[in-house]
Amino acid sequence: MMLASFEPLRGLVRLSRRIRRDTRGVALVEMALSLPLLMLLCLGMIDISRLVATKIDLEQAAQRTTDFVLAKRPSSANTTVYVNEAVSASGLPKSGVVVKLYLECDGEVQASFTDICADDETIGRYATVSLTKNVGLDFNWSAFATMFDGKTRSSTVKVVGDSTVRFQ
Repeated sequence: MMLASFEPLRGLVRLSRRIRRDTRGVALVEMALSLPLLMLLCLGMIDISRLVATKIDLEQAAQRTTDFVLAKRPSSANTTVYVNEAVSASGLPKSGVVVKLYLECDGEVQASFTDICADDETIGRYATVSLTKNVGLDFNWSAFATMFDGKTRSSTVKVVGDSTVRFQ
């Protein structure tokens, strides 16, 4: 009589052992759990590579413009020809290009590029080129980030490439 009461438990133990040994479908479950993470990694790599490529392009265009400044040294504070060169090199509109010419006397920036430093001061004339482009992301990361902190973000990233050269 006592043995008969344990019979349903033995059947349950045998069923649990059989289920534990059965590995059919495990790969499918693992894939279902890891696929979203793998897809996010792939999408992230695509967006990051686009941003890095854009950064490299902007840096090269800015360096090309500072090379142009070295080749055609400015005698006035007019930067129009250098802005046009940066626009040509980068393909950006003029609104995305900033070219600054400035003078330093003993390491202090002067108010005007055309000022003259005292004879005993170290002179440094510089040109700085900054190129800015807004890059839209392929994946809407702002919606994904909103799930975590509730803040709304833009789906574009501002990428800046710059270069500075001392020519005197």
